[in-house]
Amino acid sequence: MEGPYRDLGSGFARLSGAEVPRRAPSSISTVEDALFELLRNARDAGASSIYVASALRSRRYRSLTVIDDGRGVPEAYSDVIFEPGVTTRHLDPNPEAGLRAGVRSGGAHGAGLALHHIRNAAVEARLAHPSSPTSVRVVFDTSSVPERSLQSETRGSKSNLLAAARSFAADHPNLRLFYASHAAILASLLENLIIQESSRAEISAMAEGLGLDVSPKTVGRVLRGEVGAARRVGSEGGAPRSHRTPPSPASPGGRPLYIGEDARAEVRDILGRAARASYMEVVDVKFESRPGEVSIKVRVHEPEDEYD
Repeated sequence: MEGPYRDLGSGFARLSGAEVPRRAPSSISTVEDALFELLRNARDAGASSIYVASALRSRRYRSLTVIDDGRGVPEAYSDVIFEPGVTTRHLDPNPEAGLRAGVRSGGAHGAGLALHHIRNAAVEARLAHPSSPTSVRVVFDTSSVPERSLQSETRGSKSNLLAAARSFAADHPNLRLFYASHAAILASLLENLIIQESSRAEISAMAEGLGLDVSPKTVGRVLRGEVGAARRVGSEGGAPRSHRTPPSPASPGGRPLYIGEDARAEVRDILGRAARASYMEVVDVKFESRPGEVSIKVRVHEPEDEYD
């Protein structure tokens, strides 16, 4: 009688018989599904830190590069892991409740089984780097594999992927999970010594080898400290807090201070350049004149990164 597995060596096996329909995950219908499976694969590989670099090109093609410090994949198996039914059979099934954001339920199946479905759904899916660290890069055409938020006309955010990452991090508090632009993830890899400091050309080559989309110019900005490292998902503390200093008591009869339009334009320009240095964008600047002072309120957000 045929057993449930066919041993492929190096801890990998291919499901056979009744195990195929019992353990196989569902197909990938959204980009959030793919992100969840990639995060779970990294977790099942023993990762303690996971870095997700995300970008949107031409408002259509979503790339996800998932880098982790798990066990890795032997180079000879770089394509085998995307074949149907291939898994790491020595891992016990790990049932879980799924993401609280409702992105996807976690079934009981071995690591790697969803990679076949991801490759079928993606424009590109490959093992960018086999180990130390391991990196998987996927690209989706969101016109055929949508992001959940793109289906909602009332949602202000362009993407629900960060919310999915936050939910996964909340369910796995022992994991250090980072989700940001390619440049910010590169800064994090340097900060955490995943990539060692060297010349700009060498760092550019290492970043490319990991599946990160960063130009030599961007690498230079990272090395100069103009691009901040990604913050750990779950450490954001919710909505940004206001750090405005309370106004000093006004003297009786004090006159309000005013800023002319030329000065306001110059302040907006300075704030805009400071925000862009951190890959952010100024949405709104408000000036409020008060007795003896002028209050400036700035609202910023981190836009979707696009790479030519």
